[in-house]
Amino acid sequence: MNQESLFLLFDLVGTFAFAMSGAFKAIRKNLDLLGILILGFATAMGGGIIRDALLHRTPVSFTTNLYALFSLLGCLAAAAWHYVAKGRRLLDEDRAFLLLDALGLAVFAVIGASAGAAAGLKPWSVVVLAALTGAGGGAVRDLLVLEIPMVLHADFYASAALLGGLSFVLLSGAGIQPSFVSAAAFLTTLLLRIAAIFLGWSLPKLR
Repeated sequence: MNQESLFLLFDLVGTFAFAMSGAFKAIRKNLDLLGILILGFATAMGGGIIRDALLHRTPVSFTTNLYALFSLLGCLAAAAWHYVAKGRRLLDEDRAFLLLDALGLAVFAVIGASAGAAAGLKPWSVVVLAALTGAGGGAVRDLLVLEIPMVLHADFYASAALLGGLSFVLLSGAGIQPSFVSAAAFLTTLLLRIAAIFLGWSLPKLR
């Protein structure tokens, strides 16, 4: 599998995961079917649209049919999970939401960092773009349901994407093979976010 195909696969997995996380939040907020679709699509596409807008890439990649299809599939999967999980000892929706969100965060952090590097951005800009791409969809999702975005208060959320982007920059600068760089940045973001979920990591807050 070449690098272009690998990034497409990454993008579609992230789209599906973020759509599921958005749909889970819509179900938790008792939204109707249209609300579930809107929140799922906004979560799946928000980060990519922000990325493409900042890079002046038009038309934005997330307007293509393939991404819309995977967004729809993610919403349907969340709805199916909701009904199948009722009364059964499966992973609860709150935990599933957090884990899917972590997966989407990691995928889009890598995609954002790669797009920034390909556009010739400075290293610090690549790191910031990784965080904006990773956390953008979740921020749009939370704002649509009148919540403070997770990026502003969650335990080690955007920080994980920033560190993933930083690992991408450092490994790329060291001349490491691109596929390994992407995998390392993905794992850095994902593992840090999952550790934060299960271990309760958070940045200091003023009291």
